[in-house]
Amino acid sequence: MRVELASVVERRLGALPASAEFLRWLDVAGIIDELCPVREVAHLTHGQVVEALVANRRSSWSTTGASRP
Repeated sequence: MRVELASVVERRLGALPASAEFLRWLDVAGIIDELCPVREVAHLTHGQVVEALVANRRSSWSTTGASRP
């Protein structure tokens, strides 16, 4: 009998997948990239960065609007 052990990491994603899909549906990155062209040496476009920031903020645990220390 052969036994294999695998490490598993479990994370709570909250609303992040839904927020990311909604931003893609709205084509936020496409609209921003049309208005703000990016240099060819960049790893990400402006639109991709904005999508990531908005999705991250939307999935934040603090929904009360209170500022963090």
